[in-house]
Amino acid sequence: MSKEIDDLLNRKIRSPSLDDNLFVEAEDWWINACLNWYHDPTDLYIVGYKEAADSLVDSIANRNGSADSLIFPIVFLYRHYVEIRLKSLLHDGSRLLDRDHKQKSEHQLSKLWPKVRSILDELWPNEEGEDLKAMDSLIAQFEEVDPRSTTFRYPKDFDGNNSLKLDVPRVNLRNLAEVVGAKSIILEGSAGAISEYQGYKNDMQSDCW
Repeated sequence: MSKEIDDLLNRKIRSPSLDDNLFVEAEDWWINACLNWYHDPTDLYIVGYKEAADSLVDSIANRNGSADSLIFPIVFLYRHYVEIRLKSLLHDGSRLLDRDHKQKSEHQLSKLWPKVRSILDELWPNEEGEDLKAMDSLIAQFEEVDPRSTTFRYPKDFDGNNSLKLDVPRVNLRNLAEVVGAKSIILEGSAGAISEYQGYKNDMQSDCW
């Protein structure tokens, strides 16, 4: 018996109703997501994908959930986190450097990262660069396995072949989370510094007026 059917019989899952509405507020306020307090939700999108993946890994570590099935949303969520963080760094870094930047529909990390790295090198030219070399490696690994953010979203490619082509038979999800977490320090630190510099820049410009 599947878990869904078992849960339904044990009244953990109710039958659907015509009155059902997906997006409503309820009395258990602590589980209501607030959507009306921010001007720009960009960082919530970015951090949310990583937090979702981290939560799934924690769930598996606590023996709740199957690693064999949850690896697909987990890798997709981590990869998407990296993608949209790179896009935000490209946008915010270009703005800080007074460069025109028009966001394009680009999913390849290998095309986004060199532009971001160029901005980081310009902003912090005296850094040793070991952290950025580590990012080079992470981007290359994601690119090899999932170049267009489809491998872990769809089981088949456009030709009907299996999307996933990995040379390793097993992937440790704890290690995956730790590696992405280590790299996220670089991404989030850069984002925070760029935001702070932009704030200083705005203050200086307002003082000039």
